[in-house]
Amino acid sequence: MELTELIKDYVATELLSGIELDFLEGELWETTQHIAEISTVFKAPKNICEKLALDEKSCWQLCCAAVLDCSRPLKNGQKRVEDFKQLINQYKISYI
Repeated sequence: MELTELIKDYVATELLSGIELDFLEGELWETTQHIAEISTVFKAPKNICEKLALDEKSCWQLCCAAVLDCSRPLKNGQKRVEDFKQLINQYKISYI
């Protein structure tokens, strides 16, 4: 499985299996655990960002967070997208 392919699949179908969602959760968790080591992230294509209601220059990790927020919302109402945006700003991560 690959993060970008799963996000593309979700954008096309709005469906992912539990195993696929588990994979995305693991990828996002892993990224947040190592955020201090990351200096750049890759932008996702504009059409994917738009479909997920994100800024058109959002990164793949924000897209992942958006998919999870839609498909598997947190019980406390917290949003993964907002949390990840804060991390990007806090660690001054660049987009390429």
